[in-house]
Amino acid sequence: MTAQHDDLIRAFIAEGRDELPDRAFDEVRGDIHRTRQRVVIGPWREPQMSNLAKAALAAAAVIAVLFGASRLLPSTPGPGASPPPPTPSPSQSATPTESGAPSVAFISPGQICDTRDQTGPLEPGAYSVSDAFAAVVPYTVEVPAGWTLFGGCLFANGVSETDSDVLFVTWNVSHIFPDACQWDENDVVAAGTTAAELTDLLRSQLGRVASATTDVEVDGFAAKRTEFTVAPEIDQSTCSGGPPGYIRLWPDAGPDFNGGFCCSPNGSTDDMRIVDVNGQRVVVIVERLAGASPEDISAAEAIADSIDFDTTAASPTP
Repeated sequence: MTAQHDDLIRAFIAEGRDELPDRAFDEVRGDIHRTRQRVVIGPWREPQMSNLAKAALAAAAVIAVLFGASRLLPSTPGPGASPPPPTPSPSQSATPTESGAPSVAFISPGQICDTRDQTGPLEPGAYSVSDAFAAVVPYTVEVPAGWTLFGGCLFANGVSETDSDVLFVTWNVSHIFPDACQWDENDVVAAGTTAAELTDLLRSQLGRVASATTDVEVDGFAAKRTEFTVAPEIDQSTCSGGPPGYIRLWPDAGPDFNGGFCCSPNGSTDDMRIVDVNGQRVVVIVERLAGASPEDISAAEAIADSIDFDTTAASPTP
C-alpha cells in the first residue's frame, strides 16, 4: 500500500501540477482551517510550490481519499501540526515502561539544536544551545519534566504541538517585516544591533499590539522586555503566504527567507526579552496561547529565567 502511495506522489510531482483535484483540495483545506498554526523553525518557502510541498499535498490527497481525512491533519485544538514520531538517536534513551507497553525515546540532557529535525520528549535537566540561528551567544537552560523538543530548538509543554499552549525559543534576528500580516520578502527592515533598536522596530510592526517596554536583566545582562499580542481582529486568511495566509514576524538571520518565525494564532502573546550580551543580541521568547494556564506560563518563564549564557565562546556568524 505504501509503495502505491509513493508512486502516486511521484507521478503527481513529475507532472508538475500545481493544483489538486477538487475533492482532495476540499479535504485538505478543511483540515487546514481546523488546525492552529505555529512557529516554523526549519527551512520553508511559500511563494512558489516546491517539490516538497507538492509531495506533501499529494500525500495528503491520497490519505484524504483513502481514509476520509479523519486524521489528515490534527483537528484537536492546539498550536500546530504534530510532527512524526522521533527516531531514536545517540542523544536519546528509551525509558522503561510497564510490561507490554511501548517504550518512549526521551532526549537526554546535553547539547541540542545541532539539527533541525531533532524532535522528541525531553528528560528534565540542563540543555545547551549553540546554533547561530537560535542565538549568537551559546547558552544553557533548565527544562522541567513534561516538555518536548520540536524542530531541534523549540521547547513546548505538550507531547505534540497540537496540545501545547506555551513554548520557549530563542532567535538571532537581523531583519523584520514591517507588516506581520501583509509581509513581503522584498520589504524587510534591518534590525540594527542593539536591544533598543529591535524593540522599537517590533513595537512599530503592524499586526501586533505591544505592551509597555520595561528594562530587566537576563542572566545579569541588560534587556528590554515587551509583550506582543497578535491582534484579535486580524483575519489571517487574508495575510500573505496564502491561501490561507499567516502572520510572519521575521526571516532567519541574513536575511535568509528559507526560515523564520511565523504562524502565531490570533490572541497569542510573545513575551520577548531582547538581551544585550557583551555587544551581542539574543531574543528570548516565551509564547503563550490565549487559554494557557498560569501554571504552564510559569513553567515556561522558569525556563527563560534559568538561561545561563556562555560568554567564553561565541557562535559562528550564520
